[in-house]
Amino acid sequence: MFMFFVGHSAGGLIVASSAHVFNIEAFKKVALPAVIVSTVSICLAGMFILIDLGGIVRVWRMLTGPNMLSPLMWDMIVITCYLVINILDIVWISKGDEKKVAVLSWFALPTAILVHSVTAWIFGLQIARTWYTAIMAPIFVASACDSGLALLLIALVALEARGLFTTGEALFKKLAGLLAVFVVVDAYLVGCELITMGYPGAEEATALAVITTGATAPFFWFEIVGGLIVPFAILVVAKNRGKRGLVALSSVLVIAGVACKRIWLLFTGFVAPY
Repeated sequence: MFMFFVGHSAGGLIVASSAHVFNIEAFKKVALPAVIVSTVSICLAGMFILIDLGGIVRVWRMLTGPNMLSPLMWDMIVITCYLVINILDIVWISKGDEKKVAVLSWFALPTAILVHSVTAWIFGLQIARTWYTAIMAPIFVASACDSGLALLLIALVALEARGLFTTGEALFKKLAGLLAVFVVVDAYLVGCELITMGYPGAEEATALAVITTGATAPFFWFEIVGGLIVPFAILVVAKNRGKRGLVALSSVLVIAGVACKRIWLLFTGFVAPY
């Protein structure tokens, strides 16, 4: 769940900050809801870390006995910076201070990418576990982009339904088209991982069998079919990208697929003993 919500958060901030970094004028309109979604998600992600610590009363040990070689410590540092950036972004966007938002975006975009890369390194740097590899960070960032944008699209549809926000037909179609692109990139990276790690004779070939036919197979195949193929098939058709219902359905499927990815990715690493 920590992986899941960090991805949502990173994806939302990537969309919001890209509007100013790359001067995409249309995206600036959805910057505020994107940052709000990002902030809520990162707070939820942090709450799940407290479970790993065994309780909130142990948080102080992260400050009095930090292990700077631990990716978890890196994550704590980058998430703290990330949360501060999000809060400043919300305040300055609300005030309409475009100059400050534009400057902050240059820090927000790399931080958003870094926050999910560090999360990936928590797994990728565990040499005692199979399947966690160097490509973890790109896979995590790609899935953050599609799940974060999917969550933003769902939020926009909900806000429009209540009359609280108007996205506009052209912008909504652009965002839906961008989601289709993110889905393709995510699928490509997953394919690269499967071919590399599961090639005959590779040490991780046993893990591939577990993913495709074993205990984690239902989660893997749901992601591939329900979380990647079906949403792409819907969104690749231009007229479908203007239909709120179909885009919302695709977004829900993408998020469910990413949730399944977190499950099969995590537990596949436990197939082989230490």
